[in-house]
Amino acid sequence: MTKGSKASSERVFIQIQVDQDRKTRFAEKVRNEGKTITEVLISWIDDYLDETEKVDVIDLKKRIEALERKSLQQESLLVGELPA
Repeated sequence: MTKGSKASSERVFIQIQVDQDRKTRFAEKVRNEGKTITEVLISWIDDYLDETEKVDVIDLKKRIEALERKSLQQESLLVGELPA
């Protein structure tokens, strides 16, 4: 985007309060990754707003547990079917 473009004139500022140490560590990490604070925060906001990509962690955990139970059941059946 060029300075003075329509998109840049529609931008607004969001302010948050954090302690100085946290801000310093965050800024250093972002800089070490070759990014800007704005890029990282916009990415987080976009991820938060993207309803289609939301992952229900609790649902995933339940599904994994069910698969693990099924796997153990099948394993015990196979072990029981092996010749002695």
